[in-house]
Amino acid sequence: MTMSDKDLSVIRAKLAVMGKLASDMFAEAAKAVAKSDHELARTVIAKDSQVDSLENEIEGLCLTFLALKAPKALELRFAVAVTRLTNEIERIADHSTVLCRETLSRHLGTYWVRVPEFAQMSEMAGSMVGRAMDCFFASDDQAYLGLLEDDRTVGDLQKKLNEYLISQMAKDPEKALDVVSLINVIRRIERVADHAKNIAIMVPYVTKGILLRHAPEDGQELDGDN
Repeated sequence: MTMSDKDLSVIRAKLAVMGKLASDMFAEAAKAVAKSDHELARTVIAKDSQVDSLENEIEGLCLTFLALKAPKALELRFAVAVTRLTNEIERIADHSTVLCRETLSRHLGTYWVRVPEFAQMSEMAGSMVGRAMDCFFASDDQAYLGLLEDDRTVGDLQKKLNEYLISQMAKDPEKALDVVSLINVIRRIERVADHAKNIAIMVPYVTKGILLRHAPEDGQELDGDN
C-alpha cells in the first residue's frame, strides 16, 4: 500500500464514521419528533459537536493530502469530493438538531398519530442518507438515479403534509404556532433528502469527472474521462 493509499484509507474511514453518525442522528431525531421524546432529543443535540469535529478533521486531512501528495485524476477528484460531502453530511446533522429543538420547544407527537405520511417521509429521507453514502463508497454512478426518484417522492409528501397542516390551522387558529413548527420540521426533513441526493450526485464527478450542478433526467447516461 502506497502512502497515498494509506492517506485515502484514513479519509474514507473517517468519512464513513461521520456519515453513520449523521444518519443515526437523523433517525433518532425523527423518532424524537414522532414520540415527543425529550431525552432522546437532547441526546441527538449533544452529538452535533462530534460531527463538527469530524468535518474539520476530514477537511484538514484532505487539504494536507492535496497539498503534499499532488494527486491526479481519480485521487484528486475523490479528495475534492470528500471536502464537499463533509458539508452535506454536516448539514444533515444540523437539520437533525433543529428537529430535536422543535421537539423540546413544542409537543408535536399528538399530530403525527393522524399524519401517517410523516413516518413515510422521514423513513424515506433516512434511507436516502444511508444509500447515498453506500453509493459514494461503491463508486456506483448509476445508483443515484433511484435517489432522484425518492427525492421527488419526499417533495410530494412535503406538499401533501403542508396542505393538511394549513387546513388544520384554518380550523383551529389557536394552534398556528404549533402548525408553523410542524411545517418547519417537514421542511427540514425534505432538506435532508436533498443533501442525500447531493452526496449521490458527486459519484459521477469522482468516477468520470462530471460535476452535476443539476441532476440529469432519469436514465441519462454519463460520459466522461477517468
